[in-house]
Amino acid sequence: MSEYLTRRNGVWHFVRRVPAEFQKYDKRDPVKLSTGIAVASDRLGRKARLRADQMNVDLEAFWSKCADGKRRQAEIEYAAATRRARTLDLDYAPAAEVALEAPANLKRRIETLAAGDRIHDATTRMAVLGGVDKPRIRLSRLFSEFETATVTKRLNHSPGQLRKWQAGKKRAAEQLIEVIGDKYLDEMTRGDGLKWREHWQARITKEGVHINTANKNLSHVSRMMKVVGRLHRLEIETVFTGLRLEGGRDGQRKPFTPEFIVNIILRDGALNGLNDEARAAIYVMVNTGARPSEIVNLAAERIVLNQPIPYIRILPVGRILKTESSARDIPLVGIALEAMKCFPNGFARYADNENTFSATVNKYFVEHGMKPSRMHSVYSLRHGFKDRLRDAECPDELRDELLGHANGKPKYGDGHGLRMKLKYLEMIALAPGMKIDEALKRAG
Repeated sequence: MSEYLTRRNGVWHFVRRVPAEFQKYDKRDPVKLSTGIAVASDRLGRKARLRADQMNVDLEAFWSKCADGKRRQAEIEYAAATRRARTLDLDYAPAAEVALEAPANLKRRIETLAAGDRIHDATTRMAVLGGVDKPRIRLSRLFSEFETATVTKRLNHSPGQLRKWQAGKKRAAEQLIEVIGDKYLDEMTRGDGLKWREHWQARITKEGVHINTANKNLSHVSRMMKVVGRLHRLEIETVFTGLRLEGGRDGQRKPFTPEFIVNIILRDGALNGLNDEARAAIYVMVNTGARPSEIVNLAAERIVLNQPIPYIRILPVGRILKTESSARDIPLVGIALEAMKCFPNGFARYADNENTFSATVNKYFVEHGMKPSRMHSVYSLRHGFKDRLRDAECPDELRDELLGHANGKPKYGDGHGLRMKLKYLEMIALAPGMKIDEALKRAG
């Protein structure tokens, strides 16, 4: 902080010019403060630099507090003017935009204001004539504005789903600020969008970042800019559009074959290094094809074991499902049934934390040679289940119903019953120690 130190009357002083953006709040220019440290006792200014460092932190905090207070007040006034304009059946616009409106619109505003005693009310005058400027929004507030604008879409998200939804978007906004600075949204240009794209191109070529990761970050920012821009009537919608990078792959996971599941994953002792809940969840996945998130978030009331056909119920309770078609009942057979009998109340260790389950299992698969390729993961059990249904000539509609896939066809009644589902699940069920030819025969 030596650039802010100067000697004055034998004492070290902190001196700093007030940045232009804060001059409306702080009329001192420059700010001059004594450190209270004599030059004679600190000739090199080491103690003074430490004191100046703290004084600078305090000063910047003061400026930010002033700016935030002013911003919040401006937002309150703008919101009040906008609401009042709506009650008068007018579109709110700042004075500069009102002045450019067609004569008929200006006449309507004047007539609206002239009615009764409205002209004597300050809020109404501002609402009609545009007496409040639109609050300006910096990139550091992009995510919070987007979160507020889309709040109704997440009413049924679980805490874990909310954290996952927030994390990627917040990080994308933070990284954008690191690249182009904390700009006002209305100052952003296409050049900023191209700079953001170039940043990800460089990371792909120099750091080995996956193209899909880059495109996900580009999409997060583009989506947030579009929503916030429309909400605040900012002309920023095209700043980040059309910037996706080519060359990425969908990363479609490959299925585990019946032979690999029986010989490698279900072989005696192969999963002993996993905790009991993770191991049981794998068994359930092998013979139900349910998604990891659907299995580890099962609650006791949705695990039905005391019926002639035991089954699990996948419902959007306490969290959203991937699709509307994901809600379904799946019979339990073989190792899936035995696993659920061991955990009739569900998997508390991984409840609302399916990412940890997947990471734990995938790491274990890598360490124990249970991934034939990098395109295989725990999710490959679901793909293998789908292939076995196909090879068993399971009807397409029933297959979609078991997997929770939408098929685009109208749904009549309650779908296929448990008995019909059980028939095909028993045909494709796998088990430890099963002979390979029997496993292949079951799959087709």
